[in-house]
Amino acid sequence: MKNKIILSVCFLGISFLSFAQEDDKSKFSYGLKFGVGSSTLENNQIGVLDGNLLAIRFNVDYNFKDDSKTKLTSGFEILEFNSSFFNGTDQSRLKNEYLQIPLRLTHRVNLDNEEKLNLIFGIGGYGNFLIRSRILELSDEINTKSGGFNFGYNISMGMDYNLTENTSVELTFDVMNETSSIDKNGYEQKQTEIYLIGIGFSTRF
Repeated sequence: MKNKIILSVCFLGISFLSFAQEDDKSKFSYGLKFGVGSSTLENNQIGVLDGNLLAIRFNVDYNFKDDSKTKLTSGFEILEFNSSFFNGTDQSRLKNEYLQIPLRLTHRVNLDNEEKLNLIFGIGGYGNFLIRSRILELSDEINTKSGGFNFGYNISMGMDYNLTENTSVELTFDVMNETSSIDKNGYEQKQTEIYLIGIGFSTRF
């Protein structure tokens, strides 16, 4: 978790430098977003679990036109799932860490005459890597399984506000589902009903 915080601070530092580079419009932009939410995990060894999610998203966007109304987004996202369950004798906790590679098409609709406030709609898919899956009991790690890959789809909507010509902040709500289970080391795991609320920024190169 410390590495995530350090990486986020470095990324934020880069963003401040972008405010001094707003004379030229590039079709590429980048952003950082933090998210919280919940999901349902189906696990063949444990059962169906409801858990909490934390997410950090780093994205690079390609704007099809200078007005940035429609863009294609990719990058990488780190997602952490946590859930408590009773294993028959003790209370345990399942912690899964994922790396996601998204590909998303987003469109913006202006809501005011100054074209600062916008409504956002997005749809896309993602590749989903299970970096690590751990079962912990009384602060002791009793089982660790890693690896596996599947796909999912994403639908998002929200709002953003243009702070400057090239930089905006946004608030989004994402609905995600994995299309198949990750089958690795005797475990089959699949997340469904993934809901994320995210806040972040985007700025042009």
